[in-house]
Amino acid sequence: MATTRTLHIHKLKEDFPNLSPIQCDYYAESCVIALENQGHRTGVSLKVEGDMGASFELNWQPVAKLGGWQEPRDVAENDAIAISFLLVADLTDYQVVEQAVIGTGFDYWLGHGEGSAQFDPDNYLNATLEVSGINKGSRGKMSQRIKQRLRRVGLSNSMNIPSFIIVTEFGEPISIIIEK
Repeated sequence: MATTRTLHIHKLKEDFPNLSPIQCDYYAESCVIALENQGHRTGVSLKVEGDMGASFELNWQPVAKLGGWQEPRDVAENDAIAISFLLVADLTDYQVVEQAVIGTGFDYWLGHGEGSAQFDPDNYLNATLEVSGINKGSRGKMSQRIKQRLRRVGLSNSMNIPSFIIVTEFGEPISIIIEK
């Protein structure tokens, strides 16, 4: 029997030293809100499909105050960021290095961690990440988002580095990962 891996949403800030702990807590809190808004509780299974397949147990601490989380689009986008960061760290040889600027065609730069044989402190921007979140939607809506994101990351094709697209739907929950 395969061992189920666990993603600890509330520990996001401990796993990404290049990002502000406050920013990581913000994404983690949004992720918990999105999952709980869909009726999920800690321990729910996240399916990963696409170019990578896996199943994870999602673990988190409940959020006590919800007043700042009323806009569904903000919740969907920020929660998808938290899940994407955790999936990249667990399923690839990369880690999130920094946010990309608008117009690049992707959301985040990825690089090899300091413990990796491929780590180069002078060349640490080695891949890209494009993220999208859906609070509740169909597989068709997820496919549509993937197609949109594939067009968007096409802007960065000239860099000749890997691009990852991760679309997460929180009703099931499921993430689809495409590596380009």
